[in-house]
Amino acid sequence: MHRFSIQAGGAVGTALATVCAFGGIARYVGRLSDDEFGQIILRGLKDFGVDTSQVLIEPGKISPASFIMVDERTGRRTVRFTRGSTTPLEPGELPKTLLDEAALLMIDGRTPAAQIAAAERAKALGIPVLLDARHLGPGMGELLDLCDVVIGSERFAAEISHSSDVKRSLRELTKMGPRTVVITLGEEGAIGLESEAVVRHAALPIEIFDTTGASDVFRGAFAYGVIHGWGLDRCLPFANTAAGLNCRHLGGLGGIPSLAEVIRTAGISAT
Repeated sequence: MHRFSIQAGGAVGTALATVCAFGGIARYVGRLSDDEFGQIILRGLKDFGVDTSQVLIEPGKISPASFIMVDERTGRRTVRFTRGSTTPLEPGELPKTLLDEAALLMIDGRTPAAQIAAAERAKALGIPVLLDARHLGPGMGELLDLCDVVIGSERFAAEISHSSDVKRSLRELTKMGPRTVVITLGEEGAIGLESEAVVRHAALPIEIFDTTGASDVFRGAFAYGVIHGWGLDRCLPFANTAAGLNCRHLGGLGGIPSLAEVIRTAGISAT
């Protein structure tokens, strides 16, 4: 083993860290334990400026953790992951101040009951909802109906639309509720649909060191664009570029690029 790094992580955590790295403000709400894994997660998010004041701590449990090995020659990853043993968040545990001053709610479908309640609250307040959809699971249909933007994996899109044709998947997903749909395609980049316009952006040509967290950085960068009122034609290349640049370093939080570098590399304006 030539290099080793301990980093905070998690899909939403990394996405929120990306928002903060670009100068935005983000708050993480969820449940962790008081174990070493939980402490690492909290410290890592706080280092990026993510507000963790509403995180619930359940003593004596195991927080989510991943052990990832990256082959130095091929870049291939081997991942071992545990969800831990913390109790899923329930709707009644959502803080009353959950959406205070919020411009966007990001959810990942992991705790559907609580996230459906949060999304319903956001919709009532006119706050857009972004759904990070990796796998088809319980409550996903309701979450799709409540979200404004969905960013799904190619696998998720194929499962829910029953089609391997990504353009057909985009159309089927827009019928389920969201106004903007994006499908990430790994080495092929990403494709999205908004207001009948299809936008496709190729992956950034770059020497890859580690792809860990690239999709999470993509979602964080896309969320940053949504918060600032950007359309799909701007959000997609911005997010794709941020994800590609992140692959130059080890770990999800180890290489989040600066806002200036992403804008310069993507060739888009800063306003």
